[in-house]
Amino acid sequence: MRWIKILIVAVSVLALAAYFLRPFPARLAASNLIDRAFAPSWSSNEQVISSMEERLKEDPDNPKIAATLGQAYLQRARESGDPAYYSKSEILFTRALKREPAPIDAMLGKASLLMARHEFRNARDLAKKAIATDPDVVATYGILTDALVELGDYDEAIRTLDIMVRRKPNLSSYSRVSYIRELKGDIPGAIQAMKMAVESGAPTAENTAWCMVQLGNLYLIDGQLNRAEEQYHQALLRFPDYAHATAGLARVASARGDLAGAVEHYKLALDRIPLAEFAIGLGEVYERMGRSEEAKAQFDLVEAIQELYRANGVSIDIELALFNADRGRNIPQALDLASNEWRSRKSVRVADVYAWVLYRAGRYEEAREMISQALRLGTRDPLILHHAEAIADAGR
Repeated sequence: MRWIKILIVAVSVLALAAYFLRPFPARLAASNLIDRAFAPSWSSNEQVISSMEERLKEDPDNPKIAATLGQAYLQRARESGDPAYYSKSEILFTRALKREPAPIDAMLGKASLLMARHEFRNARDLAKKAIATDPDVVATYGILTDALVELGDYDEAIRTLDIMVRRKPNLSSYSRVSYIRELKGDIPGAIQAMKMAVESGAPTAENTAWCMVQLGNLYLIDGQLNRAEEQYHQALLRFPDYAHATAGLARVASARGDLAGAVEHYKLALDRIPLAEFAIGLGEVYERMGRSEEAKAQFDLVEAIQELYRANGVSIDIELALFNADRGRNIPQALDLASNEWRSRKSVRVADVYAWVLYRAGRYEEAREMISQALRLGTRDPLILHHAEAIADAGR
């Protein structure tokens, strides 16, 4: 079992998840890939967008329509990987929030946008304001839980999630229970909760396919490659072009040593959505194959994707710090980024990245102190455990 998990480490940088990098200098040939990949959605969301755009033309001062369209744009950003939709949604939420009293759906949408842009403190504060305005809107507790997790306030996150689960046990609440359990190292419990999320989701909903992919990722962490592969295939049955499931198949292939298969799956995923995590995965596979020029092209693409996301208001400091530390470059800048992020939020994932940057800078004692913060919940994340092992052995 240990050899499987060692192989998985090569691709487990994808577990940073929830929120990855994404950008674009024109100097790169990657621009063609990025333009091509902002392609069709996997859901009926485009129809919603079209309908709401027409309705907003007819009734431009209607805050409900503006908020609904803004939320549809956020979903489109998730489906397409195009962060330009963040700016479009921000305009609509700002318009809706000018009304008094502010519509709760606009507050919910703006808080979701803040989460997508990694403005976690602002998202937390707005979610709390929304709950004070209307405590019966259960979805707001989910956004607040997410913000608290990203800030490292796990006790309050659990208390908030408990309220959400008791009020509305569904895909959104179960999937968050799964993630909390994963952070605490309870992989069987995380799998159980994510199964419940999948079972409670609508069969044709994109978020159900997303949860199937997350379930596959949990199986992958646990070394259950066949079950992981099955979940990714199940997601592709729901949405045949679902890039996240295709990337999951790439991770399974990579863990099995099928590097050619991993390349093909990653290429397919990138053709559908230009996410940095896919480019990093493909680049790392190319490195394992000794194809250094092709690996460099993928890492150049990551830089391009990063620039695009930064240009659209997304904070990518911690992801950039990890990327540079893994590549062994710009370590002083990575140290500044990671230390600033740690001062702002005390999550285990920020602690892991900061510890890894300290390690790459040769500051081993500080790295050992910081990695203990990353391990404080009992995580079994292969990447964090890999970092911890390397740091423990450093300088001895």
